[in-house]
Amino acid sequence: MSFDKDVASRPQVEFGPCPADFPLDLPDTGARDPRALSAGGLCYWKSHARYDLTGPAPVHTSRTVMQVTGQDGLQTAGRFTTTFNPRFERLIIHAIRLHRNGSVRDVADPQAFEVIRRELNLERAVYDGHVTAHAVIPDVREGDVLDTVYSIVGANPALEGRFSWWFILQWAIPVVETRCTLVLPESRAITIRALGETTIKPDDTVVGGVRTLDWIARDLPPKLNEPGAPAHAVAYAASHGADAASWAEVAEVVRPWYEPADSLPTELEAAVAAIAAAAADPADRAVRGLRLVQGALRYHSVSIGDGGYRPRPVDQIWATRYGDCKDGSRLAASILRRLGLDAVCALVNTGQGEDLPNTPPNVLAFNHCVVRVRVKDRTVWFDPTMPVQAGDLGHLTQARFGHALPLVAGAELERMPDWPLTTVCETTEVWNLPRVSGASAELELTTVYRSWRADNMRSWAANQGAEKLERELREGLERELSSTLTAVGPVEIDDDIVGNRLSIKERYTVTQPYRTLRGADHVGFVSRDDVVGPALPDPGPDRRRQPLQLGAPRRVSSTRIFHLPSDQEIETWRDRLEGPGGMVLESGFEWKSRREGVHRLTLTIGQPELSPADQDRYRTFLDAARRTNGISFPAPYERIRGHGGGSGRWSWMIWPGLVLLFVAVRILAPG
Repeated sequence: MSFDKDVASRPQVEFGPCPADFPLDLPDTGARDPRALSAGGLCYWKSHARYDLTGPAPVHTSRTVMQVTGQDGLQTAGRFTTTFNPRFERLIIHAIRLHRNGSVRDVADPQAFEVIRRELNLERAVYDGHVTAHAVIPDVREGDVLDTVYSIVGANPALEGRFSWWFILQWAIPVVETRCTLVLPESRAITIRALGETTIKPDDTVVGGVRTLDWIARDLPPKLNEPGAPAHAVAYAASHGADAASWAEVAEVVRPWYEPADSLPTELEAAVAAIAAAAADPADRAVRGLRLVQGALRYHSVSIGDGGYRPRPVDQIWATRYGDCKDGSRLAASILRRLGLDAVCALVNTGQGEDLPNTPPNVLAFNHCVVRVRVKDRTVWFDPTMPVQAGDLGHLTQARFGHALPLVAGAELERMPDWPLTTVCETTEVWNLPRVSGASAELELTTVYRSWRADNMRSWAANQGAEKLERELREGLERELSSTLTAVGPVEIDDDIVGNRLSIKERYTVTQPYRTLRGADHVGFVSRDDVVGPALPDPGPDRRRQPLQLGAPRRVSSTRIFHLPSDQEIETWRDRLEGPGGMVLESGFEWKSRREGVHRLTLTIGQPELSPADQDRYRTFLDAARRTNGISFPAPYERIRGHGGGSGRWSWMIWPGLVLLFVAVRILAPG
């Protein structure tokens, strides 16, 4: 039902009239066919969101008008669901109306509403106190139009009334009209930023000291970010409004909460004193202090009330041995300060960090916290929520999120270091190949991980247990080689903690080292794709308009050493392909002796993303890389030889399209 009387209270859910100046007229659909405008059995005629800042508390009102056009739409249209935080927000249901054949039925029954405590991020160990209000709408049929209006009143007091609203004007599904309205006192200064390939300007009016900005988008085509686009790229129309402020003013809102503690708990003080006694070098102290936190804390976030923005006292963090990024960073900064280092907490955004300089300064611009540390004349960035990291200060993987806001007086955004170009993975395969058909081969595989790849693998290996680790390594390689493997001895792990280098050696007998070559009547060896396929993303079939994310700059290499049972007359070669973004693929084959050949493949990716202008060069590079990303040759017992000129080389180079058949990505660990 719609409510035209005083607000009727119900625990946590209220019912009351719609704001007087919020229009509830149904959109004029004319003769338009709702089925032609629908997706998933629903046609969305109107979406209207309004943020009102003129009262004692902010009011966010939302209205949706949708029509059921198919069976799939009944499930969505037949329920009302929204979330809110009852500690500082009120949910008011204004109207839920069902229109059918010219008649209107009020279906907002207060007794139908349930409030459910359902933590949306429970699997990530994050508890923020939000609840879900849910009601089932009875007797919804195809052709019905549902008109739903509700408001959420209030905001987290920890933000001290600071305003920031990021809203979408172009959806992934058809919406006939999207309207977003901002109402505020004329004297309140705000900053507006338009985003997306289509930008929409608001109608800006002032009446009686109240300013209203009204964005209206009609019949915009559905828009999604392109696959592989970085998080900071926005293709769909959107806008962001925030109070006009500097980053220094933003930092001052939360800075007092993150100040390092003046004193530490007795047990922690003793641990810090032990580090100070064992390490005189500030660089060594910094790394040991970070590892103390990483090793002691498990991730667990209780973000109820102001806990989403304010870290807990250091003595509580240490006593409970758990915390989120805020807690871990404050604890780490306190420890590092006691070790004589200049350490402060810093706010970052894990997905939008590159775009922060273009963002209106606001307190909601960040979703993560790290620590900035000055070590002599060097600035480093630590992430205490990471599993225990290896490496001295020169080899430890720093936090890299584009830009950070150190929580200091007069704060400004600070550029974090770019990823260094490092060889993060090197594999060496040594093959002893059989001469007789049906016989097994011997394979020794050594994989060397460095930098962040070493940290990831070290954490994964430590959590598997020896038996499971060996099984998963073997099964992963079996899928790539399309053959059963039998382990020859245990997996050997060599861990260089100081240099952050992890080596894993595996030994197997390979039941089927050869397979029938595509397009040929004989069998041969085909290498697995452990370089090009896992590292280079597909740009998609269409012309890209957004950047393509490549991941951290890195170098990956693979070496295959073949011990052959008979002489082979094969030419050597060396190729080099260059692409955009500092991409280089080098491949080659050479003879070390009459029966020992070595194939090498190295891929370098020099930057984290490619601009749309580079897409043609990238497609050309990717196609060429896929054709030369490995090696294939006839089984030695087939006695196939080259015949002079360049014909000897073809039997060693990958045939066009061959690798596409056998591409497999070896996944050894999450991330």
